[in-house]
Amino acid sequence: MDAARARELALALSGAVEKPHHELTSFRLPGAKGRIFATMTPDGAELRVFIKDEAARDAWIAREAGAVEPLFWGAKRCGVKVLLVKARPAWVKELLAQSWRDNGGAVSG
Repeated sequence: MDAARARELALALSGAVEKPHHELTSFRLPGAKGRIFATMTPDGAELRVFIKDEAARDAWIAREAGAVEPLFWGAKRCGVKVLLVKARPAWVKELLAQSWRDNGGAVSG
């Protein structure tokens, strides 16, 4: 999967917006203070997805071993890194929807 497809999946969530975040691209919930639910590296190789539940993070890492790795903010684990070259759109869509919900978005359908 490539960065363009990952961007398309993130922006398909209701009201999602794309904004710069330091050197990264961020995908946010709508609104002036929209929370970030995912970021992407400048080279488009890695999607960083913010999953709040530790058990859910572990499940994604186990389920998609080799494509999903832990994401840290300092010493704190805050989500997962997706290596896009190894990712499949169906499960990336599911992962992004989970992050969207975790960060306050409402997913319909």
